[in-house]
Amino acid sequence: MSFKIAYLSIILLTITLTLISLLVSFGKTPSQSPTTQITEEHSLATQGSKPNLNPTLPPQSKEINFFYEKIPMSKFHSPDATWWGYNQTKIARFGDYVFMYVINNQDNDNKTLSSLQIYKKYKDNAWEKGASFPTSRPGNILLDSNGGLHTFVFEPTDVATNDSIGSLKHYYFPNAKSGDITNYQTEVVIEGDGSNETVNIRVGAAISRDDVMTLGFGLTTFNPLYQGHSEHLYFKKPTDSSWNHLIAGENLGHDFFYPFVLSSGTSFYLLPVQDDFAGLGNPNIYQKIMLLEYVNNTWRKEIITDLTAHQLASTRPRLLEQSELFEDQKGKLHIIYKEFLDPSSPYPVSSFKHLVRDGERWKTDLVDTDGKNIQWVRLIDIGVRLYYLISTPNSLFLKSLGSGKIMELDLPNQVQSIYPYLSSPKTGTKDSEPYIDILAITADKNEYSSSASFYLRIPKSEFSKLD
Repeated sequence: MSFKIAYLSIILLTITLTLISLLVSFGKTPSQSPTTQITEEHSLATQGSKPNLNPTLPPQSKEINFFYEKIPMSKFHSPDATWWGYNQTKIARFGDYVFMYVINNQDNDNKTLSSLQIYKKYKDNAWEKGASFPTSRPGNILLDSNGGLHTFVFEPTDVATNDSIGSLKHYYFPNAKSGDITNYQTEVVIEGDGSNETVNIRVGAAISRDDVMTLGFGLTTFNPLYQGHSEHLYFKKPTDSSWNHLIAGENLGHDFFYPFVLSSGTSFYLLPVQDDFAGLGNPNIYQKIMLLEYVNNTWRKEIITDLTAHQLASTRPRLLEQSELFEDQKGKLHIIYKEFLDPSSPYPVSSFKHLVRDGERWKTDLVDTDGKNIQWVRLIDIGVRLYYLISTPNSLFLKSLGSGKIMELDLPNQVQSIYPYLSSPKTGTKDSEPYIDILAITADKNEYSSSASFYLRIPKSEFSKLD
């Protein structure tokens, strides 16, 4: 019996020592395990959680890795800071080079000339400045399939007299693919006459996969060359000697501005919003969204949504705004727009609607906002799968249209009222590129001086973790 007791005592002692050893092992400090370099590669947290950003500790979630960094900002908020122009193209990638621009402004006065400064980033190097051009508003950048960078800039004739009358210029950097953003060629796309608005400051742009560069804008009734309110499209390939001009519509009945532009083969698309001037000091009227489509050498017009008969229309000028115009790799056309129909306040977005056209039929779905204060929704196409990039005032989210899984891109709290811009085939970024590049540009007027803007780079391979 005493032998059995002794034997059992030895077994119990062994178990006790093993448990103590395991507890000590689990109690080691984090510095005894490999650390994560989170200053370069950051993680997405699942909804409702945040990664630990202590640089000596690995993040709590390593589901999706991405890189972010601060980027230069316009010094002043209005009227021509980089965030402005939600329909424009502002970032594109070619191989290891990423290109963007920043508006350098001197004050908040629209009678002061600003400049559009080109930037490039090579791999993980710092952003470098290139050429700059005089302007009174942000513009567009596109990349052709050979790596040439095309910059489209509105240049006012006399900014002190009128910042909205001028010319549209095209600056071409033929060796941008090698990092050269200082040597360029210049052409005038649309010449200003000094007194009439021959081109609108709210120009949208896109390039097709076969290198057709496309520009679109609306004109109000004051131009004697056109009948009433009109919409215009200019297009050419980089090797063409001149631009082709198509009048997409005349006598439209309203100013239709801020067009999203899409070029696909021999087809062109413009998606502008009603933007009627309602007198000094009053908000402009945003109550209709129109699709203009050029197919088989013919323009056709379709009102995507019309809220002029809504009960809020008589007292609330802004009820609508576009958020996306997109063609996926299957050839389906996508439109996303937002509504401001909360009866208690004109500011929050009440809903986002996602329209998909397959053939001649539209299917409309509500974008599930997951209870978030969403401001913008963009689309990302990776292979046959689609994802939303969603922005709230100070956060970015990715969401799979397939699984519905949503994750937050954890960014510093310095970014406020985010305007998101993406590299995509519309900007000339090839489908084969391994990254999605994003600009998260701060736009909050009240917090502007203490805010920051960011560049994000997400490997496409990481998106599969959302499915």
